[in-house]
Amino acid sequence: MQVNFRNLCGRPLELWVAYLAAEYFAAGKQVLIRAASEERVRSLDQALWTYDRASFLPHAVDDAGAADRQPIVITMAAANPNKADIVILVDDVAVPPDVEWDCVDYVFERSDPAGREAGRQQWRVWREQGLEPVYWETDAQGWRRAG
Repeated sequence: MQVNFRNLCGRPLELWVAYLAAEYFAAGKQVLIRAASEERVRSLDQALWTYDRASFLPHAVDDAGAADRQPIVITMAAANPNKADIVILVDDVAVPPDVEWDCVDYVFERSDPAGREAGRQQWRVWREQGLEPVYWETDAQGWRRAG
């Protein structure tokens, strides 16, 4: 399993999660986006419709039905209704259990003290599990590998 830590560097979470989901969708991947609140789920849903004026990302919110037939699903639940192989975590949520993920993307804001500390703790957990997380930051061109 690949683990990516993605620091927003002060940029809008919803927009950058949409860009990340678009990259995975273009590569033919199934994506699950897991958030901690209904408000965040709704804002991510809106972002996937509007992040690019020329297109939208086909997706569903898991409580709206048909999530099992969508390439991208946004949820607060620990389920994996679309059998995604990629999970994007926001708001310091846990990885849904009992799934063999190809890749986990942990999105956080380093300038937020609570978010930074939660990210550090999660980094340590994955390192203790024998994984080698990769650190990314946003810049004007997109995500760049840092550190």
